[in-house]
Amino acid sequence: MGTSTLTFRGLYVLVIRGLHALTFRGLHVLAFRGLHAFTFKGLHVLTIIGLQVLTIRGLHVLAFRGLHVLAIRGLHAFTFQGLHALTFRGPNILIFRGLHVLVFRGLHVLAFRGLHALAFRGLHALAFKGLHALAFRGLHILHFRGLHVLAFRGLHTLAFSGLHIRTLREFKVLYP
Repeated sequence: MGTSTLTFRGLYVLVIRGLHALTFRGLHVLAFRGLHAFTFKGLHVLTIIGLQVLTIRGLHVLAFRGLHVLAIRGLHAFTFQGLHALTFRGPNILIFRGLHVLVFRGLHVLAFRGLHALAFRGLHALAFKGLHALAFRGLHILHFRGLHVLAFRGLHTLAFSGLHIRTLREFKVLYP
């Protein structure tokens, strides 16, 4: 009926209508219509129609049509069509087509084609093509091609090519 079995000193082999099974001293192998499974001493491997899964001692790996996922002891990594993501006990990192993002305990960092942004506990910083901006607890600083601007609790200062302007509530000063 299409069934074959073999046993020999701990080796067991079974073949039945496209199903192949083998066991030997802790090794287990199974194959059936594009499905392949393999287990040996804590290692588990499975492949089915382009999907590949591997687990061993807390390590988990998955691959499927350009998607790759890895997890081990709090570390999680993910790649898919140019997207790369990583998390490890708090830090989260994402990379995608020139975009880099990092998040860790309230710290946020972003970098993309010359743009750099940072946020941490009320501090915000930005840099982009000669423009630098910083904001922290009511203090705002901006610098761009010789222009300097500072604002803090009603005080505003502007400096540009030898020109300085200060305003503090209705008081204004202008001097070259």
